[in-house]
Amino acid sequence: MLAIARYATCVIACVALLAGVAPTTSAGVTTHGPSRSARAELETKRYVAAGDRAYVIGTQDGRFPPIGWHIKGEMGGVWAHPIKLLDGYWFSINGKWMPPASKFTTGAGYARMSFPKVSNVKMRRTEFSPDGAPVVLVGLDITNRGRKTKNIDLQMAARTELMAAYPWGETKPNAREFNRRDIVSVSGDGVVKIREKDRDWRAFLSSSRSVDEIRTGRGFWGSSSKREKKAHSVFGKGAGVGMRWNLRLAAGASETLWVGVSGSHVSGSAAKGALTASLTDAQALLDEKIASRRALLDRTNVTLPDKSLQRAFKWGKLNMADLAREVTDMKIRDVDIGERYGKVVGTLDSFVGIGAGYPDYPWYFGTDGAYTAYPLVVSGQWDLAKEHMRGIRRVSRRLNGGTGKVIHEVVSDGSVFFGSNKHEGNTNETSQFATAVELIWNWTGDDAFRDEMYVFVEDGLRYVTSRLDRDRDRWPEGLGMVEREGMGSEKLDVTAYHWQALTALENMARSKGEHNTAAWAASKAEDIEAGFEGAWWMKKHGLYADSLCNLGDGGEEGSNVCPTRNGKLQQRHWINVTPMEVGLAPSNRASRALNVLESGDFTGRCGLFHTGAGGGPTKEGELSCWTLPGSAMAVGEANYGRVGVKGAQFYMRSISKQLDLEMPGALPEIAPSPDYDPFGPMHERAMFMQAWSSYGVQWPVIHHLLGIRPHAPNQRVTVVPDVPGQWPQLSVENLAVGDANIAVTASHDDETYTTTVAAPEEWSLIIGHALPKLAAIESVELDGAPAEYTVADTERGREVRVESIGGAHELVVETN
Repeated sequence: MLAIARYATCVIACVALLAGVAPTTSAGVTTHGPSRSARAELETKRYVAAGDRAYVIGTQDGRFPPIGWHIKGEMGGVWAHPIKLLDGYWFSINGKWMPPASKFTTGAGYARMSFPKVSNVKMRRTEFSPDGAPVVLVGLDITNRGRKTKNIDLQMAARTELMAAYPWGETKPNAREFNRRDIVSVSGDGVVKIREKDRDWRAFLSSSRSVDEIRTGRGFWGSSSKREKKAHSVFGKGAGVGMRWNLRLAAGASETLWVGVSGSHVSGSAAKGALTASLTDAQALLDEKIASRRALLDRTNVTLPDKSLQRAFKWGKLNMADLAREVTDMKIRDVDIGERYGKVVGTLDSFVGIGAGYPDYPWYFGTDGAYTAYPLVVSGQWDLAKEHMRGIRRVSRRLNGGTGKVIHEVVSDGSVFFGSNKHEGNTNETSQFATAVELIWNWTGDDAFRDEMYVFVEDGLRYVTSRLDRDRDRWPEGLGMVEREGMGSEKLDVTAYHWQALTALENMARSKGEHNTAAWAASKAEDIEAGFEGAWWMKKHGLYADSLCNLGDGGEEGSNVCPTRNGKLQQRHWINVTPMEVGLAPSNRASRALNVLESGDFTGRCGLFHTGAGGGPTKEGELSCWTLPGSAMAVGEANYGRVGVKGAQFYMRSISKQLDLEMPGALPEIAPSPDYDPFGPMHERAMFMQAWSSYGVQWPVIHHLLGIRPHAPNQRVTVVPDVPGQWPQLSVENLAVGDANIAVTASHDDETYTTTVAAPEEWSLIIGHALPKLAAIESVELDGAPAEYTVADTERGREVRVESIGGAHELVVETN
């Protein structure tokens, strides 16, 4: 490495940073709890170390190449949303840049890299972000592996980049036009300050040990290649910082040094204060972070015979915690799908919710939040689920007024990219919002939350039923989840999710005594049911149409958009499964459709294809396996009792086996597929951690296989498991329902089916078991005595049910 003085202008030399903080000698940064590691091809794999206010993204070998596509190459580095702080940071020892890391580890709330020795000095790097603070902390464990005392010249190069999360690379204006040149200085207390002219944005860089030298200048790029520097300069206007520490370590001795970066778009003093406080005892903050993650793991503690699925269940909880995001002082504006930078129409003091995925979707979505609500509620992450819904409602009200229309996507600065009243948007998300609210209410028993959301939900569903169903044929127009050209105006998933939402509204309305609204919602849902089969079923294909045409629907050359009104299109999109996902399809049609979707044209080794072979308007298909279609398929199969190795289990496993695809312990957005290479260029890849991926893992385990269905507002729970034939047993402990916890174990042995439940004594309980269809029941015993029971032949199979009260119970069903 060239000496820092050769490529920068000295600003402050020999600065005593945070005077009075003595160098520490220790065994290094301590961690505990579960972890997952990788050693191979680390330079091709991305990672995140995240808190709810800040995070860092790079590659697992310790570098920071250009990553992401929303702002091409700029979605990595250090972020404290809604602004980026740094492109990256690099370390050297005795003039030599650290070589690529040889091992990467994901822990419960942190990331760690181990590097090969340089000059007989070993370095280990631990990164985390304390929740509640816009700070990223980097702990360096430096160990002298030599036999003599050694003087160690430790240097850090950091590349600043104050940049907004919006505008993006291809919007009007674009990110480069909106960005400004960084200005870097060093304050009297030795803290590096980064700002932009005429903006309140601030970032700060500091360390736990006195810095012997700080320099600034445009030349600080660490070990970045010329190609990487060029890529970071397309939209970037950053600067550089160099820091040096002179260490002296005896043979075998270690020293731990913490470096921190913080930032804020509203208060420089608050960001600086958070950094100073965090560096005072970084180890204590890390201990606190790990403890909170371990407490999360203790909730909804499942034991499954499929260990791959059990691991994905556990780490999915941590993924969702890592995607939690709080942003303050959010300025709401409509950017009209990137065509303009609209005026501010409102401000939110704070938005707490779950980001969709890293690195390109770390902000908030209506639909993503609705899908993710399912794993959030069953894993006990209720506050995050509620706050996300609250934030989406507030932004939607600010932008769309009294319509109740749910916005599609709001960036962390408050820019609503899509979903204003002027656009149809994604019609399904207004409906799915309603379903998510009812789901959260059922599990938490929080009537106040129901009441808070109720008017907005009703407004939204009336808006969809009227304004977004222009021809009043019961099938709303607008985009759904596929978002591909060449489809008819009316989408299958929009209709399926709207029916589900109307039943949700009916349930909430009845609970409030709003009988007129309940009757209206029930009537609209019944209308959909009455006409659905005739309007949507395509006997020739054994599937429901994935879209219907209205008169005037067009398409580009080569599309198969039908020329007549009410024509049915079958383009083999994954939304074919949604009638089964929501339980709208009758059993005979569901069975046939699921059989077709399991076939090789629709399902590959990676799971359910986005668009099956020969599908889409150009009949080219889209043979990529996204975790969301796989999740919907797992739920759809399980709804109809198809929980075997070729049914729900297959799709659940197609997700769970991706756990270590890129970042150890992270469920990605898309699996390796015929049409998708997960290790393509860094600026073209999908998300390496995706929130909704847990939908197809956690929800089927709790809701279907263990059959747990609470109605917490009335202190009632139904437990009717459906144990896969190959599984002897599965269980859950510490599952939160309402203000209590329950535990359930379900098993079967040949013709004996057993369910054990520990539930609150004051609750009403229905305990049972799902048997094969038409199974002959020999006896039913509850707690060792014959029990009165009912038998219901449902879509899942033959369900035996016994009414009881809470407490500890064991049900045994014998068949022959």
